[in-house]
Amino acid sequence: MGTDGTMNSSATTPVPSGHTTEGGVLVGSDNARRRLVVFEDPQCPYCRQFEEASGDLLRREVAAGAVAVEYRMRCFLGPESVRADNALALAAETGRFDQLRRELFATQPPEHSGGFTAEDLLGLGRRVGLDDPDYVTGVREGRYEAWVVEVDRRFQQQDPHGTPAALLDGEPVDSSVLYDGQALGDLLRG
Repeated sequence: MGTDGTMNSSATTPVPSGHTTEGGVLVGSDNARRRLVVFEDPQCPYCRQFEEASGDLLRREVAAGAVAVEYRMRCFLGPESVRADNALALAAETGRFDQLRRELFATQPPEHSGGFTAEDLLGLGRRVGLDDPDYVTGVREGRYEAWVVEVDRRFQQQDPHGTPAALLDGEPVDSSVLYDGQALGDLLRG
């Protein structure tokens, strides 16, 4: 990591476009009134529950310009998460990150079950319009897997307690609020 807090990557570690300097993916306007940083692992069943409980609320608030959500994807649950995060990095390059993220949670396999294979990720990608040759090649070759693991080390320092976790305008959000759409909406609009 550079002294300015941005990622320094060697020439051998490709870095995906479509990401913030911190390594997250911004969904919504950079000019939104509030900024919610969310840490998730695609294999985490609690993250899936968070998406089910509060995903629609977040999309409404993003559409209204009230909040921008920066997703910082973790991969501490193993190689399945690394593969899924690689696919998400590829999706971010074409503006389909959130669509693929939602599809991953909707079809989430049990932890450590060998899920999110290249074939799984290609099929899920097709469901959200990711069938271009660059996505296919990037999934098959694991183009950003080294970067995903590298950025996860930094996210571990920012998210020491596990996923899902969130910061609203830099302040930690109580995890119970994440599963309560009403309480989360009140917090975002407060």
